[in-house]
Amino acid sequence: MSNSSKYEIITLDGPSGAGKSTIAKLVAKRLSFKYLDTGAMYRAVTLYMIKHDINIDDKVEIISALNNLNINFDNDGRIYLDTEDVSEAIRSIEVVNLVSKVSSITEVRQNMVSLQRKIAEDGNYVIDGRDIGSVVFPNAKYKFYMDASLDERAKRRHNEELSKGKNLTYEEVKESIRKRDEFDSNRKDSPLVVPENAYIIDTTSMTIDDVVKKITDVVLNIKSNS
Repeated sequence: MSNSSKYEIITLDGPSGAGKSTIAKLVAKRLSFKYLDTGAMYRAVTLYMIKHDINIDDKVEIISALNNLNINFDNDGRIYLDTEDVSEAIRSIEVVNLVSKVSSITEVRQNMVSLQRKIAEDGNYVIDGRDIGSVVFPNAKYKFYMDASLDERAKRRHNEELSKGKNLTYEEVKESIRKRDEFDSNRKDSPLVVPENAYIIDTTSMTIDDVVKKITDVVLNIKSNS
């Protein structure tokens, strides 16, 4: 188990649509940390499974696929499968609808947790996901859990999809998030939980700037008192 003692780790966990990625990037910039999008990593694995017709119910096929998987990030945070930039492709509805099932597979989670810990060895990171403070870096000094009402999260995600020109209804987006919540909270391996000692932030009525300030204030306060 990594104790994240060499470098400082800020973890942001929470359900889909809580704004984790947006906030994590801004907090990282504000504090001069690096940013690691673990959700993108799981979506990249899912995209790989789809593109290569991997039977996700076949353990042998999954392990073989993971051995051939090569995920990288560039300096701008774009994600690659081998040399292919898949930053946009991993946001497809096909990937979104399957990522919960793929990310619940024990072998996939073990592979990704190992990769996340390895990446974080080379500097201070803000890392967002669903099990970062509870499983990947349980001893991180700065742990946060971001949440918001289902309606608010659906509204944010729907607006995001519309801005990308995707023709999805609000109800479709809301139902997709509701299903994701249920699946993530009830999976056997690393379910979505509030990490021990995490600072809980309900972002429902908060602006992005409010949330970023809240997190950076907490981090700087802990720093000044440690």
